[in-house]
Amino acid sequence: MQIPEKLISLAEQGDLAALAELDAKGIFCADNENAASFAARVRLLNQKNQELDEALAADGSAAIEDVTIHQQDRIPENLFLEPLELTEKLYRFQADWVAGFFVDPAYGLLFGGCAYYFYPDFFALFIIRRSFRDKARWLFYQRKELLAHELCHVARVSFRAHVYEEIFAYKTATTAFRRFFGGIFRSPKDSFLFIGASCLLLVNQLCRAFLFPQLPSWPMWCLLVGILCWLVLRLLRDMKILRKARKHLAFIFPEQNVIPVLFRCNDAEIQQLAILDNPQDAQTWLENRKSTSLRWKITCTRFE
Repeated sequence: MQIPEKLISLAEQGDLAALAELDAKGIFCADNENAASFAARVRLLNQKNQELDEALAADGSAAIEDVTIHQQDRIPENLFLEPLELTEKLYRFQADWVAGFFVDPAYGLLFGGCAYYFYPDFFALFIIRRSFRDKARWLFYQRKELLAHELCHVARVSFRAHVYEEIFAYKTATTAFRRFFGGIFRSPKDSFLFIGASCLLLVNQLCRAFLFPQLPSWPMWCLLVGILCWLVLRLLRDMKILRKARKHLAFIFPEQNVIPVLFRCNDAEIQQLAILDNPQDAQTWLENRKSTSLRWKITCTRFE
């Protein structure tokens, strides 16, 4: 879906209502952008989406990094309705411009879905496995949750953040367990570290069972438990910082708007908010951000 040129032109002129409408579409201003550079980026995003549509119309398929997408596998708009309602409820945005496709990657035995996004235009699309074409659930995945999760990542891509991304995205989960523990892995490196330690323990146990009965297993257990404890403690620390930042945002924004505002903060801003002591400090911090950041002017236009 194309972003209307009239809306982009108004945003380019600094019209806060137009900028707020783009924010509501999940297109957030980056830290270093002004109205002109933001509008230029949205136009480039439109261009990239148009190029993708033209390639699909001409050839029926297009290559995106390591996968091939097909025109007939585009996710229909009606399947986005529930995910968009969920992101609106949680974070007050509906990214209805993002293309999605049904794809089963060759490497993805347990693959559910993922988002692709590219700099500097933040062009984005995502893929989910073909099983979701006719089913709302596959294994432990739910289509609504998966789509909403990836839309959260797409919306925050301009922040180039990594600390709290999974915590925000997993708030779309349908179970309390996933909402709480879903953010334990910040990046693939974390999951590879945990899986690697688990595999070492498995090899150790197999060696003890079939080759070397006297081989000690405690080093592998200590490694796995140590990694798991580190991941859990880091998650608890991150969630504590988010709770403090949320509490301090409530000094300066209506309670019902605090979580959407927090979602529009980058990593550094969340950590700054967490250490504020009182409403006066919070108000001073906000005024400073508004004076230097177009994004915060937009945020205040929508949520103050």
